Order: sequence, then C-alpha cells, then structure tokens
Amino acid sequence: MNIKGLAKKLDLSITTVSRALGGYSDVSEKTRERVKKFADKYKYTPNPYASTLASGNTKTVGYVLPIYGENTSTLNQGNFFLFISGMSEELLSESIQLQILFAKSEREELTAYEKLITEHKIKNIVLQNIKTNDKRIEILNNYNINFVAWGKTKEKRNYSWVDLDNDNAIKIIINYLIKKNHSHIAYINISEKYNFANERKSSFLKNLKLNNIKFNPNYYASVKLEEPEKSFEVIKKMLKKNKKISAIICSTEFSALSAIKACNHLNYKIGKDISIITFDGALVKDLSSPPITAVSFPVKELGKRAINILLNKGKSKNESDNYLAKTEIIERGSVHIVS
Repeated sequence: MNIKGLAKKLDLSITTVSRALGGYSDVSEKTRERVKKFADKYKYTPNPYASTLASGNTKTVGYVLPIYGENTSTLNQGNFFLFISGMSEELLSESIQLQILFAKSEREELTAYEKLITEHKIKNIVLQNIKTNDKRIEILNNYNINFVAWGKTKEKRNYSWVDLDNDNAIKIIINYLIKKNHSHIAYINISEKYNFANERKSSFLKNLKLNNIKFNPNYYASVKLEEPEKSFEVIKKMLKKNKKISAIICSTEFSALSAIKACNHLNYKIGKDISIITFDGALVKDLSSPPITAVSFPVKELGKRAINILLNKGKSKNESDNYLAKTEIIERGSVHIVS
C-alpha cells in the first residue's frame, strides 16, 4: 500500500493523509485517528525519503564513526558496533533510519557533522568520544540540533548524555587490586583531552589517596589515541625502570594488548609475576592470550538509552535526561595475589 492508494480508500487528499500521519495540528484529531487506523489495517509505512523531500527535514538519526588512531583496526570497534546495535534496535521499533558517516581524522569528524546537518538535513544526532572541551557540542547547539552524547565534557553543561560511571569503575578496580595486596599500581591511559580518560585519571588519583597509597608519577603514562602502537614501548620502558610494579590498569583494550606484549617481551608471567586489568571488550574477552580480567559495562544498553533519551520515549517530568551505567569485574585469571 502506497500513500496514493491509502488516500483513495480514505477519500482524502494525499496531502491530508501525509499531514495526518505526521501529526500536524491543522488536521483534526478525528481525521488523524481515522487515517492511522487505515494505515495500520493496510500496513502502510511512510517512506522516510519522500517525507524528507516534502518537508526539507528528516527523522533520521545521524552518527559519525571515527576510524582513525586505535579505531583504524576494526577489531577495536567492537564497542562502537555494540552501541550502534543498541541504537538500531530502538530506531527500528520507531521506523527511524540511522545515517552513519565515517571520519579518518578529527578534522573529518567536524566536517561530517556539518554534512549531516546541512546536506542531509538531519535534526537528531548521537555524539561519541566526548572531549574535555568539545567543539562539536557548540556546533550542534548553534544549529539547534537535538542530540545526546555518549560521554560528557568536564564542565557539566545543559545537554543530554549516557556514560559509564568512570569514577566508580576505577574505584572498583583499585579496591579489587588492594584486596589482592597490590600497592605498586601502574596506570596506562590515553590522552586526557578525552573526558572519560580525564575522569578515570582523577578517580585513580583520588582512590590511591583514599587507600593511603602515594601516587608515583613514574607509574602513570598516557598515550595519544592516534598513536596506539606507542603503548608497547611506554609500558616496556615503565616496567624495566620500575621493578616494584605488580599491577597495570589499562584504560583501553589496545593498551591491554600492548601490556601483554611488553610483559611477554620481559618474560613476566601474567597472573603470576604481574597483573593486568582493563575495560572489557571483544579484544580482551575473546582474542587476547591470556584472557584479561576486566570491568564490564552494558555498551548495548547505552545505545538503547541514548535513543530513548533522544526521542524522549517514556519520559516523565521527573525522569533524567542522563544515564550512568554501572560496572562489575569479570575475572579471567590475569590478576594475582601478592604474597
């Protein structure tokens, strides 16, 4: 059934049917209900592309997937695809399409968002990899775009977001390591310009202090997201210079794989001579050798929540426009007890 056939059965104009299905107020509620009833009966679904041409806008949700730095490898895009899967399930239930553009650099990312807005006429966007100070948020606000962010900036501004509780995740990791008698704990981060990395560093420092462990700057390093291959050299050098390190916290899966490589290079047996713990994903869950103990969090659920917030599904007056996901430790034998 197309809109022309539906209009004929209803004895209405195509314009009236289109506006009734679009929920326009210039069509009476009685007519809207009648049109909806017939549309359901004949299983009519509006063509999103035709709607775009007619209105100049689209209900499509836009998303830019970064494929540079660590994300050059499709193996490291597992969390992105889980997030997209969660978004897609919610969008499918609403018959809304997802428009994905790819970006090979930060500059291309900014261009991609401009393209989604100005060329594709998209009014709903999901952001990811939020920086401590993020130019994209200013761009979307200037264009009056409805958006939700996967992550948050350092300054809590008035926008919607979903995120992992990074502060609590590091607290859980530190407490877990301390219970296994670790006190010489190293941390391998990515650039703190990404706010999740900044939050995790802050929590690391805070929880060391809470447990009366003095921060050793030689036990901390950050590697640019664009240069993941440097993690191996950084970790190898750190371990060679600091023999007392008994545990390494890795902020990303790539740095966890680099830690495995560095430990193997130095003939350290993981889970016996040295411990490694990271944030979970396909690389360390299914492909690393040995498997690495990690904190797990519901990435797919984050994607679903992002779309629910974006579309205001089921929102009540007291419901928050933010969602903070909790985490738990998945033990896989890479953390030992210090005797």
